[in-house]
Amino acid sequence: MNKKELRSHILNLRESLTEDDVKFKSLSISERLQSLSFYSQANIIMAYMDYRKEVMTAPIIEAALKEDRKIVLPLTKPDTYELILIEMKDLIRDITVGFKGIREPIYDNKRIVAPDDVDLILVPGVVFDERGYRIGYGGGYYDRFLKGINAIKIGLAFEIQIHPVPEDDHDVRVDYIVTEERVIECK
Repeated sequence: MNKKELRSHILNLRESLTEDDVKFKSLSISERLQSLSFYSQANIIMAYMDYRKEVMTAPIIEAALKEDRKIVLPLTKPDTYELILIEMKDLIRDITVGFKGIREPIYDNKRIVAPDDVDLILVPGVVFDERGYRIGYGGGYYDRFLKGINAIKIGLAFEIQIHPVPEDDHDVRVDYIVTEERVIECK
Protein backbone atom coordinates (compact mmCIF):
# COMPACT_ATOMS: atom_id res chain seq x y z
CA MET A 1 0.00 0.00 0.00
CA ASN A 2 1.20 3.51 -0.70
CA LYS A 3 0.95 6.23 1.96
CA LYS A 4 -2.40 7.55 0.76
CA GLU A 5 -4.00 4.08 0.74
CA LEU A 6 -2.48 3.19 4.10
CA ARG A 7 -3.68 6.48 5.64
CA SER A 8 -7.22 5.81 4.39
CA HIS A 9 -7.19 2.19 5.58
CA ILE A 10 -5.99 3.04 9.11
CA LEU A 11 -8.35 6.02 9.42
CA ASN A 12 -11.24 3.67 8.59
CA LEU A 13 -10.03 1.22 11.25
CA ARG A 14 -9.72 4.02 13.80
CA GLU A 15 -13.18 5.36 12.93
CA SER A 16 -14.61 1.91 13.69
CA LEU A 17 -13.55 2.24 17.35
CA THR A 18 -16.39 3.04 19.71
CA GLU A 19 -16.22 6.09 21.98
CA ASP A 20 -15.75 3.71 24.92
CA ASP A 21 -12.87 1.97 23.10
CA VAL A 22 -11.18 5.33 22.52
CA LYS A 23 -11.62 6.40 26.17
CA PHE A 24 -10.45 3.09 27.65
CA LYS A 25 -7.44 2.71 25.35
CA SER A 26 -6.52 6.40 25.77
CA LEU A 27 -6.54 6.05 29.55
CA SER A 28 -4.21 3.06 29.29
CA ILE A 29 -1.88 5.00 26.95
CA SER A 30 -1.92 8.00 29.29
CA GLU A 31 -0.98 5.86 32.31
CA ARG A 32 1.76 4.06 30.37
CA LEU A 33 3.18 7.39 29.14
CA GLN A 34 3.15 8.96 32.59
CA SER A 35 5.06 5.99 34.04
CA LEU A 36 8.07 6.58 31.75
CA SER A 37 11.12 8.10 33.45
CA PHE A 38 11.89 10.55 30.64
CA TYR A 39 8.29 11.77 30.73
CA SER A 40 8.58 12.34 34.50
CA GLN A 41 11.80 14.30 33.98
CA ALA A 42 10.45 16.58 31.23
CA ASN A 43 9.89 20.18 32.29
CA ILE A 44 8.37 21.49 29.06
CA ILE A 45 6.05 19.15 27.16
CA MET A 46 4.60 19.79 23.73
CA ALA A 47 1.25 18.06 23.35
CA TYR A 48 -1.57 18.36 20.83
CA MET A 49 -5.36 18.32 21.00
CA ASP A 50 -6.81 15.05 19.77
CA TYR A 51 -8.90 15.03 16.61
CA ARG A 52 -11.22 12.45 15.04
CA LYS A 53 -10.75 9.51 17.42
CA GLU A 54 -7.05 10.07 18.02
CA VAL A 55 -5.65 9.09 21.40
CA MET A 56 -7.32 11.48 23.84
CA THR A 57 -4.74 13.98 25.08
CA ALA A 58 -6.79 16.16 27.44
CA PRO A 59 -6.18 13.84 30.44
CA ILE A 60 -2.42 13.96 29.78
CA ILE A 61 -2.45 17.75 29.48
CA GLU A 62 -4.61 18.24 32.58
CA ALA A 63 -2.39 15.95 34.67
CA ALA A 64 0.73 17.81 33.56
CA LEU A 65 -0.86 21.18 34.37
CA LYS A 66 -1.78 19.92 37.85
CA GLU A 67 1.87 18.94 38.32
CA ASP A 68 2.87 22.54 37.44
CA ARG A 69 4.65 21.50 34.29
CA LYS A 70 4.82 23.79 31.31
CA ILE A 71 2.57 22.50 28.50
CA VAL A 72 2.69 23.95 25.01
CA LEU A 73 0.35 23.26 22.12
CA PRO A 74 0.96 23.92 18.43
CA LEU A 75 -0.87 26.69 16.61
CA THR A 76 -0.99 25.92 12.89
CA LYS A 77 -0.02 28.65 10.41
CA PRO A 78 -1.32 27.18 7.12
CA ASP A 79 0.04 30.03 4.98
CA THR A 80 3.64 29.18 6.02
CA TYR A 81 3.20 25.48 6.95
CA GLU A 82 4.62 26.11 10.40
CA LEU A 83 3.67 25.36 13.97
CA ILE A 84 3.96 28.04 16.65
CA LEU A 85 4.14 26.82 20.25
CA ILE A 86 1.86 28.51 22.77
CA GLU A 87 2.00 27.80 26.50
CA MET A 88 -1.26 26.57 28.03
CA LYS A 89 -2.48 27.71 31.41
CA ASP A 90 -6.10 26.53 31.19
CA LEU A 91 -7.33 23.81 28.86
CA ILE A 92 -10.76 25.41 28.49
CA ARG A 93 -10.08 29.16 28.33
CA ASP A 94 -6.91 28.93 26.22
CA ILE A 95 -8.36 26.77 23.40
CA THR A 96 -10.30 27.61 20.26
CA VAL A 97 -11.30 25.77 17.09
CA GLY A 98 -8.60 26.36 14.51
CA PHE A 99 -7.22 25.01 11.25
CA LYS A 100 -9.38 22.20 9.77
CA GLY A 101 -11.56 22.18 12.87
CA ILE A 102 -8.73 21.07 15.17
CA ARG A 103 -8.73 22.57 18.66
CA GLU A 104 -5.71 24.84 19.03
CA PRO A 105 -4.34 27.38 21.48
CA ILE A 106 -5.47 30.97 21.25
CA TYR A 107 -2.59 33.08 19.92
CA ASP A 108 -0.81 35.10 22.60
CA ASN A 109 2.64 36.42 21.72
CA LYS A 110 3.54 36.59 25.43
CA ARG A 111 3.14 32.81 25.67
CA ILE A 112 5.20 31.74 22.65
CA VAL A 113 7.78 29.08 23.53
CA ALA A 114 10.85 28.35 21.40
CA PRO A 115 10.89 24.80 20.00
CA ASP A 116 14.43 24.24 21.31
CA ASP A 117 13.18 24.79 24.88
CA VAL A 118 10.87 21.75 24.70
CA ASP A 119 12.04 18.55 26.45
CA LEU A 120 9.44 16.11 25.16
CA ILE A 121 7.07 16.19 22.18
CA LEU A 122 3.88 14.14 21.87
CA VAL A 123 3.46 13.53 18.16
CA PRO A 124 0.12 12.77 16.50
CA GLY A 125 -0.18 10.47 13.52
CA VAL A 126 -2.47 8.22 11.56
CA VAL A 127 0.01 5.34 11.16
CA PHE A 128 3.26 4.55 12.98
CA ASP A 129 5.72 1.76 12.39
CA GLU A 130 8.09 0.19 14.88
CA ARG A 131 11.07 2.03 13.37
CA GLY A 132 9.44 5.36 14.29
CA TYR A 133 8.24 6.42 10.86
CA ARG A 134 4.76 7.89 10.71
CA ILE A 135 2.06 9.02 8.35
CA GLY A 136 0.10 12.08 9.38
CA TYR A 137 -2.79 13.77 7.64
CA GLY A 138 -0.63 14.75 4.67
CA GLY A 139 0.31 18.38 5.32
CA GLY A 140 3.88 17.75 6.44
CA TYR A 141 3.61 20.21 9.35
CA TYR A 142 5.17 17.91 11.92
CA ASP A 143 7.98 16.67 9.65
CA ARG A 144 8.99 20.29 8.99
CA PHE A 145 8.69 21.20 12.66
CA LEU A 146 10.56 18.17 14.05
CA LYS A 147 13.54 18.43 11.71
CA GLY A 148 16.54 19.40 13.82
CA ILE A 149 14.75 19.34 17.18
CA ASN A 150 16.53 17.36 19.90
CA ALA A 151 13.58 16.78 22.24
CA ILE A 152 12.37 13.23 22.84
CA LYS A 153 9.60 12.52 20.33
CA ILE A 154 6.80 10.17 21.37
CA GLY A 155 4.04 8.97 19.07
CA LEU A 156 0.72 8.21 20.74
CA ALA A 157 -1.26 5.54 18.91
CA PHE A 158 -3.72 2.73 19.28
CA GLU A 159 -2.29 -0.69 18.53
CA ILE A 160 -4.39 -0.83 15.31
CA GLN A 161 -2.34 2.13 14.02
CA ILE A 162 0.96 0.22 14.08
CA HIS A 163 1.81 -0.91 10.55
CA PRO A 164 4.91 -0.85 8.32
CA VAL A 165 5.25 2.59 6.69
CA PRO A 166 7.06 3.47 3.47
CA GLU A 167 9.48 6.29 4.35
CA ASP A 168 10.59 9.34 2.40
CA ASP A 169 13.81 11.36 2.75
CA HIS A 170 11.99 14.22 4.51
CA ASP A 171 10.32 12.00 7.16
CA VAL A 172 11.37 12.55 10.78
CA ARG A 173 11.10 9.51 13.05
CA VAL A 174 9.76 9.44 16.58
CA ASP A 175 11.91 7.93 19.35
CA TYR A 176 9.13 5.98 21.06
CA ILE A 177 5.53 4.97 20.44
CA VAL A 178 3.14 4.40 23.31
CA THR A 179 0.08 2.23 22.66
CA GLU A 180 -2.48 0.70 25.00
CA GLU A 181 -0.42 -2.51 24.98
CA ARG A 182 3.25 -1.49 24.94
CA VAL A 183 6.01 1.09 24.67
CA ILE A 184 7.97 0.70 21.44
CA GLU A 185 11.55 1.96 21.44
CA CYS A 186 12.08 2.88 17.79
CA LYS A 187 15.37 1.79 16.26
